[in-house]
Amino acid sequence: MKLSLRKVLKKDWDYILELRNNKKFKKNFYQQHEISKKEHYEYLKKQLNNANFFNWIICYGEKNVGYIRILDYDVGIIIDENYQKKGFGREALELLEIESKKIGLKKLVGKIMIDNITSKKIFEKNDFKLKMFWYEKNIE
Repeated sequence: MKLSLRKVLKKDWDYILELRNNKKFKKNFYQQHEISKKEHYEYLKKQLNNANFFNWIICYGEKNVGYIRILDYDVGIIIDENYQKKGFGREALELLEIESKKIGLKKLVGKIMIDNITSKKIFEKNDFKLKMFWYEKNIE
């Protein structure tokens, strides 16, 4: 079977929410709180009109195995935990580069949480180069 990307449809929104709220993945997101269905749907509806937002379901044959998106050049990838460690993230990123060229993008950025070693490896294997560190301090 071959890995492919297909454009996200509204029927996929619950699948994306399920991936995003998985406790194993939440720690890898900048916004780490659990997202409600209402919040998730409002976000995706808003993105329908965003010229800098693109998203796809990652498919292995007929099975959904993950989600990949671009928002302002920033790439986000989630691979279903049942399909991890099979090279799907690396391959999905390769496919994303092809799609990005088709829509006229000239660069992609991977903003990765410092502890997300798996994503770091995926981006490095796809020849992404480290460009900067981002330091942050909560002062509340």
